[in-house]
Amino acid sequence: MILARIDGHATASVAHPSLKGQKIVLCTPIDGDGKATGNPIAALDPLSSGKHSRVFITTDGSWSQNTLHDETSPIRNQVIGIIDSQ
Repeated sequence: MILARIDGHATASVAHPSLKGQKIVLCTPIDGDGKATGNPIAALDPLSSGKHSRVFITTDGSWSQNTLHDETSPIRNQVIGIIDSQ
């Protein structure tokens, strides 16, 4: 699990069929103080978190594939929780 901040969203004119209509966000891994600790990553966002939200992301690809009901989906990361306060 990764603590991250939502920095924006991704759009694609061509994507895997399992991602059609899905929200993909760009997230920056952060530490407990909110400082960036890594490079931005893309993640499926079924929770519709907003920009600058602090979230938990799973890197378990099978979790994301189960969410999409498609074991061939290439998505690996998924927002699984939104942090309400610090």
